[in-house]
Formats: sequence, structure tokens, C-alpha cells
Amino acid sequence: MATKEIPRDQWIKFFNEFSKQHEGWIVTMDVIGSDIGDQEEAAGLPLVGISADLKDKANRIEIILGGRPDADLTRIVNNPKQVWFKDSEEVGDEAIEVESDDDVKTLFSVRHIPPNVTERQLPRES
Repeated sequence: MATKEIPRDQWIKFFNEFSKQHEGWIVTMDVIGSDIGDQEEAAGLPLVGISADLKDKANRIEIILGGRPDADLTRIVNNPKQVWFKDSEEVGDEAIEVESDDDVKTLFSVRHIPPNVTERQLPRES
């Protein structure tokens, strides 16, 4: 998996393009920190979008999943300091890692599921 850091001045453009290209893809999201350990925050929800608000008082990244009344989740990462993009060798499997200034990491993986395949039919990762 190739990893590259996304410069801060490119976050808004990067997240806008990523959101357009990956809308509806299935997301797994983990939050990792020394105080909280590794916690799964979402699994199997479709991506609605990711945005960066970098104004002085609103320094944050929002990850919106679900978009349905029965499944809706917004994760706000306040004071982000680094964004990493991990591009998999497999088509349709990518990840983003956002690290905040308190060293909590939000790891966000997206997986493309073709419209005629259900998630149960996909091979499980080992």
C-alpha cells in the first residue's frame, strides 16, 4: 500500500475530489489514541462525504457516513495536523488517516462494492 502525506493547503481540494469519486463506497472507521486504544466507530456505512473547514476558528475535518434516517454518523476531527492517503494495490480499496493535534488518529478505509454484489458475497480480509 503506497502512502503519501497530503499537504494542508491541498486538504479542501483533496477531500472534495475524494468525496465525489467515492460517494456511496463502504466505510470502516477506527479511532486510535493512547487514552482510548483502538475503537471501531463505523463499519459498513456508505460514504456521504468528507470536508475540511480550515478557517481560524473552525479548524476541523468532517467525515459523514450513512445519510439515511436509520444509519447516520458524522465524525468531526478537531485541530487536524496531518492527513495521509493510502492507495492500495487492489482497485477499490483505499484509506485515509487523519491525525489531530492531541495525537488521536482517525483511520478511514473505503471499499468499492459493485452494485450487483452484496457485502456478504465479498471475500473477507484476513
